[in-house]
Amino acid sequence: MRIKRTVCLSLALLMLAAAALVSCSVGTEEDDEPLFPGETRDPGTAAAAPLPTEEPADRDTVHDLPADLDFEGASFRMASSGMWSCLVNYEDTKGEVLSDAQYDVKRYAEELLGVEVAEENILSATAGGAAVTYALSGDTAIQVYNLLDRDAFSSMLKNIYYPYGSLKYIDLSKKYWYSDIADKLSVGDYQFMALGSVQLNSFRNVACLFMNQAVAEDYGLALPFDDVTAGTWTFDKLKAYQGTVRKDVDGDGEISEEDTNTFGSTEAMQNVVNTLSAADVHFIGKGEDGSPALLAYGNEKLIDAMEYCRKLFFDPTDCPWHDSKSTSQNSIPMFVHDRELFMTAKIGDMANERMREMESVYAVLPYPKWDEAQENYISRTFDSIYHMTFKTAPDPDMVSAVLEAMNARAYEELIPALIETSLQYKYNNDPRNVANIRICFDTRCVEMSDFMTWSLFGDTPTWKRMYQTAVTPASWLASVQVAAETVIGTAVENLKTLAQSLQ
Repeated sequence: MRIKRTVCLSLALLMLAAAALVSCSVGTEEDDEPLFPGETRDPGTAAAAPLPTEEPADRDTVHDLPADLDFEGASFRMASSGMWSCLVNYEDTKGEVLSDAQYDVKRYAEELLGVEVAEENILSATAGGAAVTYALSGDTAIQVYNLLDRDAFSSMLKNIYYPYGSLKYIDLSKKYWYSDIADKLSVGDYQFMALGSVQLNSFRNVACLFMNQAVAEDYGLALPFDDVTAGTWTFDKLKAYQGTVRKDVDGDGEISEEDTNTFGSTEAMQNVVNTLSAADVHFIGKGEDGSPALLAYGNEKLIDAMEYCRKLFFDPTDCPWHDSKSTSQNSIPMFVHDRELFMTAKIGDMANERMREMESVYAVLPYPKWDEAQENYISRTFDSIYHMTFKTAPDPDMVSAVLEAMNARAYEELIPALIETSLQYKYNNDPRNVANIRICFDTRCVEMSDFMTWSLFGDTPTWKRMYQTAVTPASWLASVQVAAETVIGTAVENLKTLAQSLQ
């Protein structure tokens, strides 16, 4: 029997049920209440952020496909890199929460629409070029390519994909298409890149902070849960912790991986763009016509945010990699051995083997706001994967219906399964972490700079030279201005050509 559309599951209720499976928050006696940096004894304890007990039905989370839609055994095929796969290859459930949810997404679309869904693997290093080659080959078997952001953008310029506004059954106003960030994915009047709920990379790569609770307790420092809940968690509040955890264990007079320090990272260079996103300043945005435009030059707030990033995450007295020649700057070993207070990270780092084996508990926090006047937290997600639908697809109506069904189902089933899986890790001894993970997910932001200035952001040594020397952000920006203007200018001209071909 064909599966009928189901009522949207309440994400809030799923989180509440999952939170009941984990232990309650570990409190301290009132007399031992830890202090925030610079504060005197606080008479109260940090109260857990209340979770909602119910969520009203939301039509924006349920697809509106016709109930009698049937494509009579048609084949839907998409291609993805193995590391970016949306689905699973086996033919039945196996009792694994996350992969079973992926299987359910596939089967739901198949039975709802009468199609056969399959996914093929491609080499990630050649994905963008492979997509163009395939589109020009005359083959029509693969209808959708799932491409990394920069591959998606460069490939889009070749005029080989449908703009999503022309596909019959895609409704980009729905939450499962992340309509709140759709303006970042459209160019002028068109959107070729669709970020769907079936692709988990954009969730796993959401920027966040981990705070080691054992280190905080040793140094008498409070966890900033209340500030996060109240919307008052700012970069100034984060900076107040700087220097509070510092011990030259090996006695060599410098902070190194053998010592104890305040800040670390799973990938230090991501802090630059994460900080700018969190502060709501951007290297690249949009001009009046919707085309990409440089926003970095003459932007004093951007300079201030870059300086703040240097002071927080690249201080030679507080960070172990300030003079490192490595490009990874991964401080997970320090964090898991209780030698680090904060670690900037991404949600997916919770699945890291060393993090899973960590004995101490840690808190999950969003990147701070620039100041309290900023309306929302902003959590950058990077290396997101986008659905790109080939113009060579023989039946674009079928393709759009399958994408709509799978992503609607994924929002109902797959994302809660990802959260449930995450909650199994021992870091989560406090339901306030559940609320903070939701904040990170719900405030995701994509950066246009990730699409089209790989020459700037991909050159990690460029960032390193700036932050490991006396080079100021202003002088660094001046040194890359010509290259940045060239990249943007070329993109704008290519987009004009693309737009003219669609008129």
